[in-house]
Amino acid sequence: MEDVAQKLPRRVRQPGSRRILGSWRLLLSALALLAAGVVALPFVLPPRAEPSTIGYSELLEAIGAGRVGALEIVQGDVVEGWWIGGAVSADAAPDFVSVYPVDSVERLVESAHAAGVQVSFRRARDPDLYRNVLAILLQIALFGGLGYILWLNMRSQGGRDEVGRRGESDTTFDDVAGTQGAAEDLREVVDFLRAPAAFTTMGARVPRGVLLAGPPGTGKTLLARAIAGEAGVPFFHLAGSEVTGFVVGLGAHRIRSLFAKARKKGGVIFIDELDSLGGVRGRNRSHNEDDRTLNQLLVEMDGFTQSDAVIVIGATNRPEDIDPALKRAGRFDRIVSVSLPTIDGREAILRLHSTHRGVPLAQDVDLARLARLTPGASGADLANLLNEAAIVAVRERTEHVQWRHFEAARDRMLLGKERVGFRANDREWQIVAFHEAGHALAGVIACPEDPLHKVTIQPRGRAMGVAHFAPDDDRHLYSRHYLEGQIIKGLGGRVAEELVFGAEYVTGGAESDLVHVNRVARRMVYRLGMADTGSLLILDEEAGPLSAQAQAEMDAQVGRLLERLYARTRELVASHRAALDALAHALLERETLDGGEAVTLLERHGVAPPPEARNPAFPA
Repeated sequence: MEDVAQKLPRRVRQPGSRRILGSWRLLLSALALLAAGVVALPFVLPPRAEPSTIGYSELLEAIGAGRVGALEIVQGDVVEGWWIGGAVSADAAPDFVSVYPVDSVERLVESAHAAGVQVSFRRARDPDLYRNVLAILLQIALFGGLGYILWLNMRSQGGRDEVGRRGESDTTFDDVAGTQGAAEDLREVVDFLRAPAAFTTMGARVPRGVLLAGPPGTGKTLLARAIAGEAGVPFFHLAGSEVTGFVVGLGAHRIRSLFAKARKKGGVIFIDELDSLGGVRGRNRSHNEDDRTLNQLLVEMDGFTQSDAVIVIGATNRPEDIDPALKRAGRFDRIVSVSLPTIDGREAILRLHSTHRGVPLAQDVDLARLARLTPGASGADLANLLNEAAIVAVRERTEHVQWRHFEAARDRMLLGKERVGFRANDREWQIVAFHEAGHALAGVIACPEDPLHKVTIQPRGRAMGVAHFAPDDDRHLYSRHYLEGQIIKGLGGRVAEELVFGAEYVTGGAESDLVHVNRVARRMVYRLGMADTGSLLILDEEAGPLSAQAQAEMDAQVGRLLERLYARTRELVASHRAALDALAHALLERETLDGGEAVTLLERHGVAPPPEARNPAFPA
C-alpha cells in the first residue's frame, strides 16, 4: 500500500488560484488586525485623569490666594492650570480648566504675574485628533480593501480581456458514440472548416451557428471538440456564466475580444450552457447587463463574412429558454438534437469506454445485455456505471471486472448506497416487508411490461426498502393500461399496510409513492386526455390557463381515477393474500430477493403473472 501511495500523483493546484486565495487571506487578516487595534488601543493606553472645571471668578480668587502654580492659556477662551504642589509639565494632565472672557486676557496675565504664577501660551488643538486620524485610516483601509477585492474578482473572471480557453482538440468522431446521427449532421461543418473556399465558390452559405440541445451527459461538449479535432482548427471553450455579471459593459467587451481572436485564428467557438448567456431578454429585472451581453453576441454573429472560417457551437439542456433572436436564420441556423442513446448506442458507449480506459472485462460480461438493462441512461451515466463496477472489482481484489460487479454497481446507482449500521425495531421491519411485498405483487400482476429486478428491505439511500422494476428495452409510447399499471404498482405498498395492519396503523412510508401516482394521474388527465369520463379537454399553456370550472372538473377526474385504481389494487392484493404473506416472510428472513426468485415464489402461491413479468436478465 505504501508503494501504491507513493506512485499516486500529487494534487494539481492552479498557481493563480493560490495567489488570489493568499491575497484574500492577507487582506482580510490586515483589516481584522487594524479593526482590533482601533478597538483595543483605548484599553491599552494608560487612563488620563479628567481635569475639574472652575469658574473664572473662582480662578482669580485662587490666583490671589496663591494656590495656583502654573497656567497655560489656550488660544480662544480656555485656560488650563495646575495647583501648587502638583506636577507641572507639558506631558502632565492639567488639574483644572476654566473659561475666561476674551477681552480679559490681559487682566488674567497681570494677576498671574503679580502672584508669581508661571504663564504660558499655546495654540488650540483638536482634542479628538487621535480619534479622527484613526477613523480616516480605517476608512482608507476599508475602501482600499473593497477596491482590491473587486479588482481580484474582475481579474479572476477574465478582467484582462481574456475569456475563452483556446486549445487544440485531439478528439475525433471515432471518440464519440451513441449520438444517434448527431455526428453525421455535423460532418459538413467539418468540411467547411477544412476548405471554406469550396463553399464560397459555389455561393453556399454554411451555418454560422449550431445549437446542440439535449439532456445532460449526452456528449454535447465531446461533439464540439470532435468538430475542432476533425478539422484541425483551434477550439475556444467558454461557459455562458463567464461573460455575464453586474459590471456594466464588461460582458460585451469580453464577447468582442473573443470573437476578434477567433476571426484571426479561425476555428470553433463553443459556448457551454448557452441559456445562461442567451436566455430570453428581460428575464432578469434587477439589471439589464445580461441583455447587453446577449445583444453583443447577436451583433458579432451578424458580423461574420463568408471568408471567416469560424463556427459558433452552443450547448444547452433547455432550448426553450433561448432568446428567439439567437435561433433565427443567420445565427444559430441549425438545432441538432443530442438525445439519450438507444440500445445500440449504449452498447457502443460501453465498448468505447471500456477500450479507451483499459478496463479488463471477464468472459461473463455481456455489454449488449448490460445495454438492454440500462434504458434511459446517458453516456455519462454509463461511464459512471463502468467506473463503479471497476471500483467494486478493486475492492474485491479480482483481476477482471465480472458481471456481478456490474450488478452491484447498477444496484448502487438505481437503488442507492446501502446504509450501514441502520437500526429499526421488529414492528417497523414487518411493516416495511409487507409494504415492499405489496409493491412487488401489484407490479408483477398489473404492470408486467416492467420486469421485477429486485425487492429488498435493506435500507438504501433514504428508503428503508425498495421494490425495483427495470424495463429491459426502450419505451417511447405509453398506453392507458401501462400508466394505470404504474399507479396500481405505486399503491400496492399502502394497500398492503392497510390490509395487514389495519387502516388506523397505516404509516407515512407511502409518501413518495403517493407523490408519484398523483403525478401520473394528473398527467393522464391534464395532458393525455385519459380521464374516465372520456373528456379530451387538456391543459395547453399556449392557449392560456384553464377556467376555474374546467380545472375543478379535471381535479375531480384525477380524484375519481385514483379512487377507482385504489379499489382495484385493494381487490388484487386481497385476492392474493397468501402470496403477499409468503413474499413478506421471505424478505424478513433473507432481506433481498432477485426478481426471478420473487416471481417464482409468487407463482408457487397462486399468482399467474404474464410471461413478461419474469426478468430473463436475473434468473432464479
